[in-house]
Amino acid sequence: MAKVFKRKWKNKNGEGSTWAFTYNDTFGKRKIESGFETKIEAEKALAKKLQEIENGYYVDSNKSLTFAQLADKYWKYYAELHLKETSLSCYQNCLNHLLPVIGDMKVLEMTPNTMNEYIRLKQSATKLSNTTINKHLVLAKSILTHAIDNGLLARNPLARVKLLKEEQIEQQCLTQKEVYAVLEVAKKHYPDFYPLLITAIFTGARQGELFALTWDRINFVEGYIKIDRRVHNKTIDTPKTRSSNRKINLPDEVIRVLKEWRLRCPHGEMNLVFPNENGGFLDRHNVRKRQLNPVLRRAGVSEIRFHDLRHTFASLLLANDAHPKYVQDQMGHASIKITMDTYSHLLPEAHKKGVETLNKILDIPKEEEKVRKFGT
Repeated sequence: MAKVFKRKWKNKNGEGSTWAFTYNDTFGKRKIESGFETKIEAEKALAKKLQEIENGYYVDSNKSLTFAQLADKYWKYYAELHLKETSLSCYQNCLNHLLPVIGDMKVLEMTPNTMNEYIRLKQSATKLSNTTINKHLVLAKSILTHAIDNGLLARNPLARVKLLKEEQIEQQCLTQKEVYAVLEVAKKHYPDFYPLLITAIFTGARQGELFALTWDRINFVEGYIKIDRRVHNKTIDTPKTRSSNRKINLPDEVIRVLKEWRLRCPHGEMNLVFPNENGGFLDRHNVRKRQLNPVLRRAGVSEIRFHDLRHTFASLLLANDAHPKYVQDQMGHASIKITMDTYSHLLPEAHKKGVETLNKILDIPKEEEKVRKFGT
């Protein structure tokens, strides 16, 4: 309990005294501060101290804590307990950049300019993209926020550091004519890639989801595949989000191709639908370099990412009047808003129909106009 009191002592000159106060710091440890000439000064100082503690701007302990120490606590008591392997891998890569630069810094001495200088260093020395540097900043802020939540820090000195402007990656989609062209090339010249390609285009499944797909997750009778896991860095993981657990309908042609592929695909212990020649996981870089890009070039189509096949799936559905809610379910989006925000630009016909609807509303029939004009 905080209180103000007078301290007295004896010395060779007689008696001495001063005003002091006691309080509990943010860790509940009892503290004493003295040296005030009057009781009023001590009361004002105590009130200010209690206000600082209440507002989270006072941590007398842990003055020597470094960023590296807080990062270690964050990793042990949060990241390893709650994050997926994919996130841990990303965070570890970020720490490999952060710790050599700011790891030994005392956290209470860090300021927004600390990270501004870090940004300048990474932009000039490593030429990292703004997107990558932003990941570093977000992790640094998260580490300090975790320290606050656990009583190791009073405030986040990086809270107001602004993220860099990121360049938007333009979505590229194959047209319906281009889809026919690339499938024809793959079927003729890359027959082992053809089943994966047609499945990717006509299911919209993510690359990691397709690489982790096993035969027992395909229902040939009802015509769907079950997505409940993905592969990342040769390791099986849970899907990206909760809504990513889904069933994706299979067109009849894709079912036929997969049935045929099952008879000749490489077999392995993992029972993968799209394995490498040894029955293990495919390597995404090899797939793009040795299969996807050559197919696109032979078909006379501009190179795209494998992930753009997912966008192609959505564009094909929307361009052929599929309901956005169905597209959302098949894509595994958490909400219809994500689907519409991402793909609304693919609905020019919807925009055209919207204008036509407005024109109809404003097109007042002549007879009604005449009645309104002259009245009865």
